[in-house]
Amino acid sequence: MKKNGKMMGKLLMVALFATLILAACGTGQTTSACHATGDETTPYEEIAIDANNLDEHLGHPNDFWPVPVNGCPTTPVTVIDEKITICHATGSETNPYTEITIDRNGLSGHDKHEGDMIPVPENGCPSTLGDINDGKITICHATSSEENPYNEITVSINGLNGHDKHEGDIIPVPSGGCPTQ
Repeated sequence: MKKNGKMMGKLLMVALFATLILAACGTGQTTSACHATGDETTPYEEIAIDANNLDEHLGHPNDFWPVPVNGCPTTPVTVIDEKITICHATGSETNPYTEITIDRNGLSGHDKHEGDMIPVPENGCPSTLGDINDGKITICHATSSEENPYNEITVSINGLNGHDKHEGDIIPVPSGGCPTQ
């Protein structure tokens, strides 16, 4: 009985997803999606999906839609049980991000949230706000140099151009600037 319930739930999710895509892709209409390329340097390509290529992308395990307001992530998104984990911008200075898990298809409306980070950085969501301008954030990139331990750089908030996985990087840049030692 439990197996049938789980199977029915999965079928309902696929049917709902197909209905949403078809609604967004009526005759002549398209919606944008982030298509997983399998390439580490460019993990996603923004593509248009319409009713003609809907079935092709329904089966891709790492594709998701719609494209977030800041564009497709620059690092791969881990999809687990049709869900992805992001840092949701709260608008609070004391607790600027909340780590949440959402449906990969439709992004539960978070595709329109300006400050959300997709995916969540490897070390978790930042505990300070940092300035986000035009979908970019300034960070301290660890250089491994004793004389110049950090470079202040600005990167895309979505995927952080891979800096979410760089050991020692500080995300976002502290209010006093990057450390000099």
